[in-house]
Amino acid sequence: MSIQDLSQRDENALVTFYVPLWKRSGLHQDLFDDYWRDVHGPVCARIPGQYQYWQYHVAHNLGGKFPSIDGVGMSSSEEEQFDGIAELTFRTVEDRAIWFEAAGILMADEHNIFRIGLGYVTSPGNSKTWLDRIECPAPNGNTGLVRMHVQVRQKVGTTTEEFRSYLTEIFAPNVSKSSHILKLRTHLFEKPDLSRPDAAGVSHSLPESLLYQAAFEIAFRNNLEMEYFFASTEFSDATSGINKVVSQLNAYPEKDPYCFVYDGKMTTAGQRGSRTAYLITDTGAINQTQEYVLDLICGKGVR
Repeated sequence: MSIQDLSQRDENALVTFYVPLWKRSGLHQDLFDDYWRDVHGPVCARIPGQYQYWQYHVAHNLGGKFPSIDGVGMSSSEEEQFDGIAELTFRTVEDRAIWFEAAGILMADEHNIFRIGLGYVTSPGNSKTWLDRIECPAPNGNTGLVRMHVQVRQKVGTTTEEFRSYLTEIFAPNVSKSSHILKLRTHLFEKPDLSRPDAAGVSHSLPESLLYQAAFEIAFRNNLEMEYFFASTEFSDATSGINKVVSQLNAYPEKDPYCFVYDGKMTTAGQRGSRTAYLITDTGAINQTQEYVLDLICGKGVR
C-alpha cells in the first residue's frame, strides 16, 4: 500500500530562516546537543511569529553518502563542518520580521553553545516540500529513518536563474518521482541575514567562498532504499547536467530531529523541553498535557 503524500501540510510555511550552527570550541558534543535541545530550544519556541521550528542535530560530512559525480565536490573542509541546523518557518515575511525583532533574547544564550550561526533566509515560495511520506510531522528524537541535509554550492560563472531553474525544474521534479524517497524539501537561499544582534564570541558570517546558495533535505526508510534510489533512472535524470551549475554537494547525515513549534503552536518539547516531552509520551502521562498543568508550568495562556 502506498503511503500518502503529506507535503501540503507545509503549504503555509512560505518563508524560512535556515541556520547552520557550529558548536562552541571546547564544548563536548553531548553537552552541546543536550543544551541546545533542552535549554535553548524551549526559549526559542516562545518567541512570537514562528509557524514551525525544528532542530536538526547532524553528523559531519565525511563523504560516502552520495555517489561520485564528475565535476561536483562532495567533501567539506574543516571550516564547513557544522553540528546542527535550526529551521524556522513563517507564514509571511512580516511574521519573520516580528520574530527577528524579538529574538535578541537568544543572543546571550548563543554565546553559551555556538561559535558560528549562519542565518540564511528564503523569499516567499523558495522553501518547498516537494514530497513528504513521513507520518509524524513533529518528531522528538530518533525516527529510525535515513535522512540527510545537503548543502549546495552554485558553480562560479553560473547565473542565479540557471542554478535555481536546474534545482526546481530538473532536480526536484525527478527526485520526487521516485518511490524510494520519503521526503524532499528544498531551499533557495538569499545571502545570510546579518540583522540579528551580536552575540559575544559568536560569528554570524563566513567568507563568501564558504557560503551555499541552496540546500535540500532528503529522507529514506532505510539504507537499502537509499541505494536503490541512487541506482535509479530518477537519480540519473535528476543529476543530468548538474556539474554545469553546481560545484559542491555537501551531505550532512541527520542524527536526531526535534520539533518545538508546529502549526504556530508549541509542541510538548517546546513547552517542557525534549527530554521531559519524551518522558510524558513514554509514560502516557495525559495529565501533563492538560491546561491546568501547562498553566502551572508554562504560565497561563502560554501555548
